[in-house]
Order: sequence, then structure tokens, then C-alpha cells
Amino acid sequence: MIRLSPSSLNLLLECPRCFWLYVNKGIERPRIPVATITTGLDRIIKDYFNFYRTKNILPPILEGKLKATLISSLPKRGWLEYVDLKEDAKLGGYLDECLKFSDDYYAALDHKTRGLAPEEIHQSYQLQMDVYTFLLEENGFPTRRVAYIVYYIPKVIDKDSNFHFDIHLKEIKTDPLFAKRVFYEAIKIIKGPIPQLNDSCQFCKWIKTKDIK
Repeated sequence: MIRLSPSSLNLLLECPRCFWLYVNKGIERPRIPVATITTGLDRIIKDYFNFYRTKNILPPILEGKLKATLISSLPKRGWLEYVDLKEDAKLGGYLDECLKFSDDYYAALDHKTRGLAPEEIHQSYQLQMDVYTFLLEENGFPTRRVAYIVYYIPKVIDKDSNFHFDIHLKEIKTDPLFAKRVFYEAIKIIKGPIPQLNDSCQFCKWIKTKDIK
């Protein structure tokens, strides 16, 4: 079965050839070192949210910013998927968090750590939230086609060695139909011939067609 995720769909949008090589040949782009501090912060943030979930209230960092509650329990640790048996393909992803509003609508919420407050939403984040909205709707969670990103921006370490963050909440309008179109375009590309060399991509130029078996 073809298994796709928001990150693989983002690779498709960046470069169809790199996407095809990754899915069909297992050829990945060179990896770069990733700071593990973000992984540690993500775990701490999720524990913090889970603590307030048991109390059925929003964490203090979101008080006054949202009129919603945390979903009572994240199904399968936040895993949602959409399966097309005819195409033998699935699209899945893990939600960081899910909000429930009083009118029984839902919205994905994602945690991001950054050095500075963003001026605009990165296109990869946009597609990620488009996909999450699509997955929520396909799994019986109606949405108003909005999602939220919480940015955690390091601010200062005080004299008592407490690390402080600025918290920025951003509402994003989402397009689940776009996510669905990208999913089916991805299937079409996977099942087709290798896409042409992308002159604007520095990665797939490293792999010559004659070297692909």
C-alpha cells in the first residue's frame, strides 16, 4: 500500500522528481543534523497539555485566546488516516492536539518552536494543517476549516534560571480539498514514470537517470 503523510506531500510540492525517487526507489535527500531540543520541548509541551486535559480546561497559556476545550482524548495518540482501497493508498498523520468548540466543531492545533515570530505561515505548515483538517473531516470530526499553530519563541532566562518563552497563537484558514487533490496527484506521480529533472532543485540533480535501477 502507498503510505503518504504531510511531510511526503510537502516533498512532492517542492520537487516531484525527489518525491518519486523517495517513494519508488527509497532514495532520500541528504539528511542534515536536527537539534534535538525541539523534540524535548515537544514532549514537555504535550505533557503540559495532557495535564490540563484531565481537568477539562485550556492550559493557562491559551486562556483568553480561544473559546474551546481540548478534545477529551486523542484517538490512537492523535493518529488519523484516510484510506482509498481502490488506489491501495492511505494518507495519515499525528495531530499534536485537537480543539473542540461549543458548537461541536473541531480544529487541529500544532506546536512549533522558532527563534523569531513568523511574519507569515510557511507553505509546509499550511499544507500540514490542510491535511489535518481533511483527516479530521474524513474521520467524523466536522470543522470550520480553520486550524491553529502555537509558536514557542525563547525570550529570556531570568536570574532564577527559569527559561521564559513568548507564546504566539495563529489561526489559519485551511483547505482540505487542496490536501485531497495533492494526495491524488501524489498517487498519480508514484504510479507514473520518473518526472523530469527539476532545474531549480539542487538535490535530484545528484541522481542521474541511468543510475536508477
